[in-house]
Amino acid sequence: MPEVITPRHGPASASATTPTKRPPALALVGPSNSGKTELICRLLTTLRGQGMKVAAVKHSQRRLPIDQPGKDTWRFHRAGAQVVALAAPGMLQVTQSLEADPELASILQTLGSELDLILVEGFKHGPLPKLVMVPAGASPADLQDYPQVIAYISDHPLPTGRPVFSRNQVAEIAAFILKQKQI
Repeated sequence: MPEVITPRHGPASASATTPTKRPPALALVGPSNSGKTELICRLLTTLRGQGMKVAAVKHSQRRLPIDQPGKDTWRFHRAGAQVVALAAPGMLQVTQSLEADPELASILQTLGSELDLILVEGFKHGPLPKLVMVPAGASPADLQDYPQVIAYISDHPLPTGRPVFSRNQVAEIAAFILKQKQI
């Protein structure tokens, strides 16, 4: 029987003596413009509505600027700060300069044990269980590119033994995610 993921916060959460453990994580992968970000946003809204604390991680193939030129945090980075944190009412943003690409495991470990789930966009060859976004016209060979697939997201039938959801079945996808034992 699949294990059900339940919230780790509130009255039923573990005591302070329980060792902290990385929250379960799942990757959404697929080609560019296949709807990964949109589905993650819709899942975040659905899961948050169920009282869950969910993080989102985005993997990019290119370095993207986060700071705006001339702003204080940008100036801190330019002056040589290895880590810059921006604290504001109700939020904390931390950026760190690295010599190499960050390892997925270290990213997940730093996100905090108070989370119930981490949704990752990308890291298609990483060690996480995956939902694969399949665009129209994809060939069966395209489905072989990803390890640890647990389901596909497609608006057309697929020749696979794994579950296939439409991108509009957000509630069903969320329920499926929460029932997964390997997450």
